[in-house]
Amino acid sequence: MIDHSAAYAAAITADTRRVYVRAVVDISGPDKRFLPVQASPQAPWSRPEQLHDHDFNPPPRFFTLEPGRTLLDGSFDVFPDDWQVPEPVGYAGLTLSGMDGTFETPQFAEIRFERVRVLQTCSVFFSTDPADGVPEDFRVEVYYRNTVYFSREVTGNRETQVSFQGFTVWDPTAIRITVTRWSLPGRRMRLVEIMPGLYEEWGGGVLAEFSVTQQGQFSSLSLPYGTMLLSMDNQSRRFEPRRKDGIFQSIEERQGVEAYIGIRLENGAIEYQPLGVFYQAGDGWKTGDNGVTQKWSLVDIIGLLTDRTFLPPEVLPSTLAAWLEALVVQLGENFRLRWHCDPDYADVPVIANSVEDVAAKKCGDILRWVCMASGTWIRARSEDGALTAEPLWNQGNKLTLDNLEQYPAMKANTSIAALIFQLADGAETELVVPGNQTASEQTVTVKNPFIHTPEEAFAAARVILSCYGGNIIETTGRGDPAGEIGDVDTIWLDKSNATTARRMSQTLNIQNGVLRSCKSTLLQADGSYLYENRVVITKSGEWTAPEGVTQLWAAIGQGGTGGMHGQPGYIRMKGGQVESGYGEPGTDGSGGKVWWGTININPSQKFSVQIGVGGKASWNYGTPGTEGEETTFGPYSSAEGTLLPLGYTDINSGDSFARTGVPAPLDGTGDGGKGGDGGEPGVGEIESYTDADGNSHAYLDIIEDPGPGYPGADGASGFVVITWEKPQEVDNG
Repeated sequence: MIDHSAAYAAAITADTRRVYVRAVVDISGPDKRFLPVQASPQAPWSRPEQLHDHDFNPPPRFFTLEPGRTLLDGSFDVFPDDWQVPEPVGYAGLTLSGMDGTFETPQFAEIRFERVRVLQTCSVFFSTDPADGVPEDFRVEVYYRNTVYFSREVTGNRETQVSFQGFTVWDPTAIRITVTRWSLPGRRMRLVEIMPGLYEEWGGGVLAEFSVTQQGQFSSLSLPYGTMLLSMDNQSRRFEPRRKDGIFQSIEERQGVEAYIGIRLENGAIEYQPLGVFYQAGDGWKTGDNGVTQKWSLVDIIGLLTDRTFLPPEVLPSTLAAWLEALVVQLGENFRLRWHCDPDYADVPVIANSVEDVAAKKCGDILRWVCMASGTWIRARSEDGALTAEPLWNQGNKLTLDNLEQYPAMKANTSIAALIFQLADGAETELVVPGNQTASEQTVTVKNPFIHTPEEAFAAARVILSCYGGNIIETTGRGDPAGEIGDVDTIWLDKSNATTARRMSQTLNIQNGVLRSCKSTLLQADGSYLYENRVVITKSGEWTAPEGVTQLWAAIGQGGTGGMHGQPGYIRMKGGQVESGYGEPGTDGSGGKVWWGTININPSQKFSVQIGVGGKASWNYGTPGTEGEETTFGPYSSAEGTLLPLGYTDINSGDSFARTGVPAPLDGTGDGGKGGDGGEPGVGEIESYTDADGNSHAYLDIIEDPGPGYPGADGASGFVVITWEKPQEVDNG
């Protein structure tokens, strides 16, 4: 689940909502490398290397001897002694303009670069701070080595961003900005960014169609990837293939588009959620309707890697993190940092016996193999599009029927008879692991060069088999871009029951400016039962561990809190008018705290179990319901646990526990009770009379008293969920 505010959560589930789209487009050489900037003499705090860092914010305000910048009233800060300003400042010249803004000697800054195939557009960004001013008269030049192939003079400028197109320079090497006059007297030349290519933000006024599909495969047996389809207004024919002065030639593989969907909050602000970064892959463009629109078919970073042939480095990586870096570098040096790994798994050993195991293999296959061997799965992170390897998690979104367009559909998930591992131990060992359904006709052979031993095969089998058996749940809803692939979503089916499942795919569709008909597929598999027994304890007593079991996984849940009573309705006379309304609903009771973890035990150890009683609902508005009692399992207690806003999910069973605000909680779930509804408004009218002195008086004649408000629901009693491993059953072929 992507971090978001409470205001966003309210707005995304509101009856009516306003949705916005945003795409940040970077059409520039994906392999470009910047060289040191050349420029006129610079101020001590100048940072010319920041002219190509994609930070467009104005420089911070500091005290200088320029007119209007000498105030020490808090408007300007004082430079540190070493001039090292932590915020981006861009380029700042040493020379001041004259009283008419003219520089006695023209000032220039030149970004130099290499490995750019073609340049058909560029932009210059100046400070948006009025105290800095902007270049009034300047010239932009594009070079190939020492020859100028494009030059444009600008006079009388007052804009903070100026873009240029209508030219084509092959293999450019530099862009120079030369300023002769500044818009303010006594000012330094300041530049924020020089962009060699197209870098724009497209919103709803440009984007006619917008659809993002995110998908993942937790077993690493296959490698689905995310896609984005967008159609943008091309009335100006900037992307017309037949137009020589357009920028069509600049479109090439691996150029990125950042995607966002925003929701207007109650206060009018817009909170955007990132959907990832999507790239040109091959010939991913299309024009139609006489070029009035340009359509783009893009893929995420996994899609870029999938079919690319792996070129091994001189020394093979030996950890998960090192393999991720080696794979993204296959896309070019500028991709070297576009990966992320769970810190607890970064140093997990992932070792191939020889270069021959990976040479000439597809990057997508190697990516699957290293994740399978390390107990992780791969996705493109929504936050920044980075290639990401992580273990599975057990938290996600809350889905209510109100926010689904139809009732969730459920169907059987695929079953499997067996997994056959061909171990990479040099002895051609074959290991057969039973599946979840012996009657199934499907078996899967795994030949992974990073899995060498039976122990490594069993670890991989646990993850793989957790994706077989059970159910597939399909939903069509209004869409929530804060939900991510891998989230365990809780679907509230009625007043008491909920089910949980892991999100495998989702499509976020914008149609006519509305986010709707967003389809999702969720996995509720039971294949892990091959390795785990499970029991749910809802009554106090004693529980004895099975013979031979020395380790348990336990989740211990407190009783849920009762809901608060609803506020009475009201009716009153205000300003000579009748004012009435519903009372405020009572606060929902929270689910009980949950402790979970691994417990090492003695053989056949006995545990005393005390299930916590659920809390009672309150009978007064403003007084919260009582908290549920703690649950204990031997020496372990829910008192050491955590309050989970979305409850505790058991992905293997689809059961949900410790939810907040359940209308009719069932005992043994630890669910908190829903707060009571507010009372109905009263009914009345204004009456008037004249007293003996002739004075008129008005009063409220109550025809129907306001409702008293409704009680909340009691919290449910607590629970203990225990799982343990079965003995491993294998067939050594």
